[in-house]
Amino acid sequence: MIIGVPKEIKNNENRVGMTPSGTAELVKRGHQVYIQHTAGINSGFPDEAYEAVGAKILPTIEDVYATADMIVKVKEPIAPEYNLIRKGQLLFTYFHFASDKELTLAMIANKSICLAYETVENPDRSLPLLIPMSEVAGRMSVQEGARFLEKPQGGKGILLGGVPGVKPAKVLILGGGIVGTNAAQMAAGMGADVTIADVNLARLRYLSEVLPKNVKTLYSSELRIKKELPDVDLIIGSVLIPGDKAPHLITRSMLSMLQPGTVLVDVAIDQGGCFETSHPTTHSEPTYVVDGIVHYAVANIPGAVPYTSTLALTNATLPYVIALANKGWEKACKEIPSLQPGLNIVEGKVTYKAVADVFGLRYEPVFL
Repeated sequence: MIIGVPKEIKNNENRVGMTPSGTAELVKRGHQVYIQHTAGINSGFPDEAYEAVGAKILPTIEDVYATADMIVKVKEPIAPEYNLIRKGQLLFTYFHFASDKELTLAMIANKSICLAYETVENPDRSLPLLIPMSEVAGRMSVQEGARFLEKPQGGKGILLGGVPGVKPAKVLILGGGIVGTNAAQMAAGMGADVTIADVNLARLRYLSEVLPKNVKTLYSSELRIKKELPDVDLIIGSVLIPGDKAPHLITRSMLSMLQPGTVLVDVAIDQGGCFETSHPTTHSEPTYVVDGIVHYAVANIPGAVPYTSTLALTNATLPYVIALANKGWEKACKEIPSLQPGLNIVEGKVTYKAVADVFGLRYEPVFL
């Protein structure tokens, strides 16, 4: 198969879809890999590293899309890429369709095969291609939250871990999944007073056992969240409903219960955000203020640490990329149960129910 890896063109997206070591694994299996010129440079992988393992370098993004049977990338295509995608071309990347109707309609129109990292799902309901970036995003959410709590950044001027004689900051984490767990570990390690909220009691019991003692668990409800708000300094939103829009757990009216300079970090922004006042931001302009509350809603948080993120992502995606290249998408998705839920749009048909439901589109399963 011919595999193409374009350079990411989303604002400040420095990751790349494939490392040289991953490329080498494909080449030695007889596949052709084409890398766009400088696609890996911001992740620490120059063109020469790809050429050394047998990849070919193409000068433009147009060349990569025109040449490849399968496109492997990191972020969803954006408007300049829509018309480059061909009918029947396989795209393997993060899509997050439920939060982007324009993207959804564009991929329906070009009749491509859209296999989304975020909905590849194991039999135990875990999301193997979302986990590595969720780990990075969870850890970075605390790092960024701590930075924007600084007074010059618009925050309260509170040190997350405090110092002897001065209490640490209070951190509320909404969602006890991979993002929330990693955020709690990081915040606890920095010495913060951490509360992690979820609606899954079994998960809360597990978190209570494995997280440090400065992390408290809370069964999540609107009333209980409201009771936490007057004293909290940093809120991290990490709620995920696979393939669907995130629920709004903090509404506009609830902002009045927070102290000015409180920081909200919305890690769920790829799925529409779990704060009502959230809208996507970028690494170049990461925050904005609503009613005195600092909002951080960067849609590609792991893109700020591309070397770590690219290695972690390729570690997870490579076995699936190899299977797709070896077998073709239909055979691979039939033989590998985890891959099948990743099919979101196939040649003009919406094949993932949550995406169809969000936009009132017809749901048509791929395999009956």
